[in-house]
Amino acid sequence: MNRTDSQLLDDQLKRLFGRINYERQNTPKATDFKLANMLELVGRLDEPHLKYPVIHVAGTKGKGSVCTYMGSILTASGLKTGIYTSPHLEVVHQRIAIDGEIIGDQQLLELLIRMAPVIDDMDDRSVDAGVSKLTFFEVITAAAMLHFANEDVDVAILEVGMGGRLDSTNICEPELCVITNVSLDHTQQLGETVDRIAKEKAGIIKSGVPVVSGATHPEVVPVISETAELHTAPLFSMDQDFYCDSQTTGNQDSLGSPRSNHARVSNRFGVRGKVGGEAYEIDELEVGTWGGHQQQNASLAIAAVHILIGNGWSISQENVRMGLRRARLEGRTEVLMRQPTVVVDMAHNVASATALADTLCSEIPEFSEASRRRLVFAASREKDVEGMLLPLGAIFDEICLTQFTSNPRGMPVQDLARIATQIPNSGDTEWLTRPDSRSAGLWCLENMGEKDFTCITGSVFLVAELRPLILQIANDR
Repeated sequence: MNRTDSQLLDDQLKRLFGRINYERQNTPKATDFKLANMLELVGRLDEPHLKYPVIHVAGTKGKGSVCTYMGSILTASGLKTGIYTSPHLEVVHQRIAIDGEIIGDQQLLELLIRMAPVIDDMDDRSVDAGVSKLTFFEVITAAAMLHFANEDVDVAILEVGMGGRLDSTNICEPELCVITNVSLDHTQQLGETVDRIAKEKAGIIKSGVPVVSGATHPEVVPVISETAELHTAPLFSMDQDFYCDSQTTGNQDSLGSPRSNHARVSNRFGVRGKVGGEAYEIDELEVGTWGGHQQQNASLAIAAVHILIGNGWSISQENVRMGLRRARLEGRTEVLMRQPTVVVDMAHNVASATALADTLCSEIPEFSEASRRRLVFAASREKDVEGMLLPLGAIFDEICLTQFTSNPRGMPVQDLARIATQIPNSGDTEWLTRPDSRSAGLWCLENMGEKDFTCITGSVFLVAELRPLILQIANDR
């Protein structure tokens, strides 16, 4: 890319990030989300979202993992597979990928230039009408859809940004819908109860389109079931139509205190079910990421793939095995350094923080055998910080509370510290603060012995800020 094009891309990205961005806005309202602008935008771009089969994925957590697993399996089967996910870790390009390769600078520049006249015209008309301009998420979502059409993908996997019913991705006409799970998150926008949130997630369900659901919450299951029935959409559910069988090692009955050596769970697992018309059973599967929840995510992806197999897609068991082995999940219980061990995880709500704590205690030998366990934590203002720190506070020796600086939604350190004083059963834990993520990241590496363990979690934005720093330090060692 020459200097002129590089400057043009910088200018286009400044315009893009200058738009309303609900990933950075503190209090977006439910009324901020509409589909009319998105429908007009893609209509004026020749409807790129209708030029390939789409798999649409919603849920509170696990969406990105399920998208990655499905995409890797489909790529292993020889299909040119686009994946659109959000948010990005380090660069916006990471949201748009084909066969695991993120979009290049030149490709992104060409897309934004191609879209610019349409966007400018729509912006001008919105000003005259006194309504909102196109948002950051609407523009980048349309760019992804256009890129997949330009590159003639065989299939595209679209991850919902927030909710489902009014999310910008919900203009698609999918071949398959996937709902990973539902728990409390984004309550200001989606509702204060899990059943209200479930209704928003279930809003991606379309007439006659199969749905694969990983939701097991007793208040969520009937919402998804009733919505699927209303739309005459075939529904296949975890623990009813398909199952994940973890293959464990160690003594499962000998769980001691939070700081003791817990039973260790193998990363191997099996799946079985009857989805898409035929029964299947696959044993000795492996994913490259710790966590029983990741095995659940993989089993959901495999069930979704079997819908496609039932529709005549050529995908073998070997494609499934290879796809799972090759899948890479950056920022999800990811080891960045060893001796000492540093792990990052993008857990950002109570359910994902609880899953992280369980994974650390039961599956990661470096954690259970560590001489000292350190946690670096930051969160967004609207999160249930007390609920997130409750499972984490009891298992770390030292917890450093900090604030990410790249996003204005970050909760101030003093507020985190005030909440921390309310955490029970953490009397043996030393709590301290650092004013920003970089100073917290450097603290976590100070005076660390080879058997010490640090985890960085609480927000995708914290991981995004510290991941490059830790990788650089690891590479320089």
